[in-house]
Amino acid sequence: MTDYGYAIDPRPADLGGGWRLRLLENGEEVGGGVFPLSPYLSAFPATDEANEREMAEKAAYEDALAEASAWLATRPADEEPAFLDDEGPSDDLPTRITLRES
Repeated sequence: MTDYGYAIDPRPADLGGGWRLRLLENGEEVGGGVFPLSPYLSAFPATDEANEREMAEKAAYEDALAEASAWLATRPADEEPAFLDDEGPSDDLPTRITLRES
């Protein structure tokens, strides 16, 4: 049985911040993408920079998650997705994310 899953990891600030999506098949990366903050920062003008950055991080994460979900939806129906957590593959969907401090 093939295990399909994904991982969404924070990107270093010197690379533009945001998120890196890894699409996984049996634990091996088979695709993915990056979701830097710059396109999202201008979309969310805010009263303070911290709030603007937080909103941009959330929007970038949601786009990465949507991309992962769309990819999983194209996998064979009899396969169950696996999600990575701190302890490795898991069948539990992530329930929340923790954004890094700015």
